[in-house]
Amino acid sequence: MSTSVRSLEARFFLVYMALFAPFAVLTPYLQQLLHIYGFRHDQIGYILGAVELTAVLAPPVWGLLSDRLGAPRGVLALTILLALPTFLLFTPGLSTSAAILVAFLFGFFCKPSIPLTDGMTFAYFQRLGGDYGHVRIGGTVSFILCCLVFERYVRISDDPTGKRIVITFAVLLVVQALSLLLIPRAPKQSSARPAVASSADVASADAPATLHLFLKPGFIAFIIAGFLARFAMMSYYSFFSRYLNEVYGFKNVGYIWLLGSLCEFPLIFWSRSIMERIGVRNLFVLGLVGTVVRLLGFGCQGGLWTVIAMQPLHMLTFGAFHCSSVTYVSRSFPTRLQGSAQGIYYAVTVGLGSFLGSAVGGVVLERFGYVTMYVSFAAVAAVAVLITLLFVPKLEKPAP
Repeated sequence: MSTSVRSLEARFFLVYMALFAPFAVLTPYLQQLLHIYGFRHDQIGYILGAVELTAVLAPPVWGLLSDRLGAPRGVLALTILLALPTFLLFTPGLSTSAAILVAFLFGFFCKPSIPLTDGMTFAYFQRLGGDYGHVRIGGTVSFILCCLVFERYVRISDDPTGKRIVITFAVLLVVQALSLLLIPRAPKQSSARPAVASSADVASADAPATLHLFLKPGFIAFIIAGFLARFAMMSYYSFFSRYLNEVYGFKNVGYIWLLGSLCEFPLIFWSRSIMERIGVRNLFVLGLVGTVVRLLGFGCQGGLWTVIAMQPLHMLTFGAFHCSSVTYVSRSFPTRLQGSAQGIYYAVTVGLGSFLGSAVGGVVLERFGYVTMYVSFAAVAAVAVLITLLFVPKLEKPAP
């Protein structure tokens, strides 16, 4: 590996550390903040679902803007800076409807940050070289360190007002925005390709071929499987902290969340080698199977140690699922469409899947309890496994 590639990976490693630091607040603690503000399970599901629903529209819009302007770093900076004031609109005393409106507004600026960063990373690496797993692991390191610091030093779970959650998130958003200064100038197009008149001419000429890429039956099946997997995992992402509080009386939830992230570390770091050995689609299947097993384990309610024993499966339910899915999308589309492609995939799976999973999960939890929610959502993930095995083709070569 050349020195320039190592330097590029080091820069993006730090970018991903800053990218996932705010999510180390949102993922475990936003549900806690909403509980502190007095919302029920189903209301929390609707509010968190509203945040996720914006991923249906926001990533494609911001991704298209990024591709059209040719300024992904500037577009990403704008979304981060606008996410901060909208998050601060979450205040005690909000009605459910008002909180949902705030969630929509916040999500529109917050949710595009990951697909925009992924699209930008793959665009750089396709032209200059680099290993996505080596830089994405920065997000895992950040999540682990943040959870430790939050629980041990910030004592974020001991604050009955939720102010520490709000302040910590605001500070880390500012850090994320500053980290974009580490990203080098956009790489130039290869000289082997002829120059084109304008992006509008390219879009017009390539429109039929581009549409064909998105409408391939195998890719549609992949999108459906990803949607179902994300739907199922929202029973974890939206309610796991409350599950630990209410079923096991465990308050310092960050420690158990970081255990899952710690276990994903080796898989993400060596994801490229693993995919070269077993294939991208097969790693995706392993992620789905891990989701089935993990949610069934939560549904058993065998004790806190059973929950802890399920946490290493995060290496599959997130590590394998995420690395294989973004790689599958990357290899399905040419470099010029990376922002749009990642945005559309993110919209359907993380956006629509997360919204429906969170909303439905909250209703099921409020009416039937944790066992029914986790077991039924495990069944949804099992359907995703079957769809992938039957209809999603192997895809090992990048799109031209």
